[in-house]
Amino acid sequence: MDVIQATQNHIHEESQRGTYIPFRRADVIEMCLTDGKLNEEEQVQFRTFCRMINAFYHFHFHSIQENLKENFAVMDLDSDCQPFFCLRPESRREKIDAFFEDFQHILLKANFHPLSREQLVESFRDRSLIDLNIHVDFDMFERFLCFYRGSRMVTARKRVYPLYYRNITFEALNRVVLLVRFKDRAYFEEKGIKPHELQFVPGQTYLFYFKNVPKADLEIIFPNVKISMTLKDKLLFLVPAVSVGMSTLLKISANLIMVTGFIIFMIGLRKSAERFGVTEEVVQNSLIPMIAALASVSLILGGFAIKQYLNYKNKWVEFLNDVTQALFFRCIGINTGVFQCLIDAAEEEESKEAILAYYHLLTSGQKLTKEELDRTIEQWLAGRFGVTVNFDVEDALTKLRAIEGRVVFKDQVREEIEKESLIRTDENGVLRVPPLRDSLMILDSIWDNFFQYNEFRPAAEMK
Repeated sequence: MDVIQATQNHIHEESQRGTYIPFRRADVIEMCLTDGKLNEEEQVQFRTFCRMINAFYHFHFHSIQENLKENFAVMDLDSDCQPFFCLRPESRREKIDAFFEDFQHILLKANFHPLSREQLVESFRDRSLIDLNIHVDFDMFERFLCFYRGSRMVTARKRVYPLYYRNITFEALNRVVLLVRFKDRAYFEEKGIKPHELQFVPGQTYLFYFKNVPKADLEIIFPNVKISMTLKDKLLFLVPAVSVGMSTLLKISANLIMVTGFIIFMIGLRKSAERFGVTEEVVQNSLIPMIAALASVSLILGGFAIKQYLNYKNKWVEFLNDVTQALFFRCIGINTGVFQCLIDAAEEEESKEAILAYYHLLTSGQKLTKEELDRTIEQWLAGRFGVTVNFDVEDALTKLRAIEGRVVFKDQVREEIEKESLIRTDENGVLRVPPLRDSLMILDSIWDNFFQYNEFRPAAEMK
């Protein structure tokens, strides 16, 4: 494999991002502020609103992260902490199931999309960029999840022969997450596979996070991948070997005939040995030359065999180096190191979607339905910033409806005021958001009541 990537001069990329918003949360806020629809006072309030939204989701996802860490602890091979107690098998299974469910939820919140087994198998059929035969045995998995976010078409140069390159175009997945849990030790023993020969531990769970993975080479990210030479490489290895071998045999043909006859004579087939000119008299009179011929043949053939074996090993090391480099430079995180990355990604996506939906309803100047809001945001991103996004308007509105609090002024009794959300829908499907001042009050009331400890004490106990 020798694919030359990433310079603006010879790489063309066509983004296919789906629901992912390809801007940082901080940049989305600035994009809204530079839109020119908010005055100076409103800009200050909007920045405060965004900061409170970010804090809200940060606190929300912190609890999810803690649950992930707690449930993954029963599968964590990298932990240096000793367990406080041993779990029953059924409790351990419950934690594993809960982890897979919560982790999938986080991936969806971060706008990742699942790849089924059928989709993976279909991608494996595509022409690989790595000149190897690669195979993944899905039957080894008790369960697995493979998700991706964003893709692009990349044109690059690939070395086909030592001095020949050609341009190739392939689909690359921007981010890929792989979570696999292998079947237990008994499964591999039944298959006649020795556990110590495996590159992984049976019955264990592995979590990987990669970037810029060619879709046709998704096999290389699996921990149980099997690699072998392609037919082209086998021919490149065998043809020269056969050619050199034939030449070697011709050079030593005379000695080889004599050695063959000598061996036949020694095993008792004297009449057959006579066909090679080897008789008892010849053996008695030419023992030393015969031994020399035998040594010569052994050295030449042995040297040739060793040379070819070393050529094969060098080729194999070259292949493994290609795969290692492909994985090393694309790996973002492993096991628990993946949590923070994905939690942060989910947190960013939730905040960006909520902020964009709220901002455009706040500044639209006209009544908008759900469909109109979706179209407005997508056109705004495409026209102003040149990105194509399939904005998940339903998810954004669900988030705004879930944020409920009270708008309370100093002269009002808080308990007498009903809660309201950050978005309302009238009987005609028209969406409305509270003004910035009221929205800040709603968020503030939520934050003030994240933790409540109001224990009732009878008056008699207070005396």
